This record gives sequence, C-alpha cells and structure tokens, in this order.
Amino acid sequence: MNPGERKIRILVVDDSFFMRQVISRMLQEEMEFTVVGTARDGLEAVEKNKSLEPDVVTLDVEMPGLDGLGALDQILRTRPVAVVMLSAHTGEGMGMAVQALERGAVECVGKPAGSVSFDLRKIQDELIEKIRAAARVPTLLLRPELNAPLPAASPMKSGNRIPSVQNPAAFAVAVASSTGGPRALHELMARMPQNPKACFLFVQHMAIGFTAALAKRLNHSCPFHIKEAEDGELLMQGVGYVAPGGRHLVVVKGSSGFHAAFHEGPPRHGVKPSADYLLTAVSQTFGSYSIGVVLTGMGRDGSKGLLDMRQAGAHTYAQDESTSVVFGMPKAAIECGAAWEVLPLEQLGDSLKERLKKLDL
Repeated sequence: MNPGERKIRILVVDDSFFMRQVISRMLQEEMEFTVVGTARDGLEAVEKNKSLEPDVVTLDVEMPGLDGLGALDQILRTRPVAVVMLSAHTGEGMGMAVQALERGAVECVGKPAGSVSFDLRKIQDELIEKIRAAARVPTLLLRPELNAPLPAASPMKSGNRIPSVQNPAAFAVAVASSTGGPRALHELMARMPQNPKACFLFVQHMAIGFTAALAKRLNHSCPFHIKEAEDGELLMQGVGYVAPGGRHLVVVKGSSGFHAAFHEGPPRHGVKPSADYLLTAVSQTFGSYSIGVVLTGMGRDGSKGLLDMRQAGAHTYAQDESTSVVFGMPKAAIECGAAWEVLPLEQLGDSLKERLKKLDL
C-alpha cells in the first residue's frame, strides 16, 4: 500500500459472533483494509451500510430474519455498494449465492465445509482478492435500477424442456465470464432464440458446487436447456453446457460428433476452469463454425483462447467497458486483437441472436 493511499473500508455481516470476529481479524491483517464495523443480521447491515459508508460489504447468505438476499436488495436500493457474498457449501446456500450474483452482488466466496470456523483461513486469499476487485467496481454499475431482481422465466421460455428430437451440434458458441458474470449470462441468454442450431459452452469462474447452481438458474431463464457438463457427453444442438468448478472443460472430436471432455491440468491464470482451455479447444474442433464471447471479469483469462478462435475464422465478441462490472477480461481480449466486435451487453446479445438465426446448417 502506498503512503497516503486510502484504505478499503469493509463492513462484515454474519449472524455468528465468532464468524464476524474471525473474518474481521483476517481482513485486518491486510494493510490496505480497515474493518469499519460488523453487523449481526440483514437489518443491521442495511443501517450500518448507510451510517458507516463502507466501500465493500461481506454479506452472509443465510441469516435469520432478513437474509442475505433481502439485505442485498435493500443495500443496493438505499446506498449502493460493492457486496461480496459468503455462502456455505450446501445446495440452498449455493443457490441463494447465485441468485445474489444475479441481483447485483459482485462476487461470492464459499465457506469451507465443516463446523470448524478456523477453516476460513483456507479461503483467506480468495476472499482478499475478491474484496480488492469489488472495491474497484465503478459506483455507476451499482445503481439500483441496474440491479433489480431479474424476472423469472415464463412457462413459454422455460429452459427445462429438452427437445424431443436432438441433433449433434455442428456449431458452437463459447462464452467466458468471471466477476459480474452470472447476471451478464442471465441477461445474455434470455435474449437467445428458442431452438438455436448451436450448442453453448460456458466457463464462469466459480468454486466447486456453485457451477451446478448456476446451470440450474440459467436453465430457468434461458429459452433452451442448460446443464452442467459431463465428461465424454456428446454435444447436442440447442443445449448449453457449464464447465464444472475445479475442472477444465475442453472439446474433442469423435466419430459421432463433438464431445465434452475434462482436462486435468493445473489452474491457468489462477483459475480452474479456465476459459483459455475451452476457447482454444473450440478453435481446434469447431473452427470457423463457432462464435466466441468474452464477458465481464477480473484478469485476462479467455484472451488467448478468443484470439485462437478469431484466427480460426470464428466471429468473436467482447463486452464493452460501460456495461462490464470488471473490465479486465474483455480489455485483455480487445488489446490482443481477439475481439471482432466490442459491444454493450444488450447489443451483444441482440447481435449474437441474429447471427444464430441466420445459421444454415
């Protein structure tokens, strides 16, 4: 931290006194952070966010009374601030964490399993990194009108339906996202055609377990079926596949078509799954019969893979700075010449939809 530089002010919210103390002590060890207060429930969090004016709020998902989702909505409505959710590794907790990201939370961190809260030390580096990223999010992108709860899918648009007749995919859309990604993915996929003549492949930087909850949420907002990818499965037209947390998703060509596969290499750019693995594999298998998309996110993952796709003849997109929660990944893709088009999220979705409608396969 440079002399005279302002510290990042943090409000810690958790219903457990012990957890509030452990998290506060961890964060206070960083010279650039100062914990300005703690709150034991959602109502107290809303009031202290207004009175203490933190830069970042760490918010527990599951709390009695006003839970994390309710508190998040009120925080963004009364005094918008960057929020990092903390969630237990349970089905309900992970599902609520993904909903929070859709509603405007910047990031989420999974609490380690088990009752020993000292295990939080295992996620200390991740929590610190995500708080740093959250503190850099422009206040403009935290405006309440941008973070209203997303509408549920109508029965006509429910992604739960699997087409009665499925064909192996001959065209692929590969999408990379990180910080701010769940909401961007929700908005992007809700614009897609109902029966696209392509498969969709997603890498969203999330921990093990959270990607399954993300796939389930996307499945209910998208006009076609979305699921978590399985090793070896045949990629089908009109289906979306989410890379599981902790597994690199790639594509291999077989006699019956293109298959999902898991690459067990180390993390790349500090993340696993890595978008570079997927996008490069798509460039080598689908080639020009593909579209690549890099959305909001921290770091530079996806830039090399998107460049590989463009050089293979694919059309490539990057989300623009004005609609990106964090402009790291799209900026890196743009700077290396990987992006054919740079568009605001809404226009990107409309352009992608029109391209898919024109596919003649």
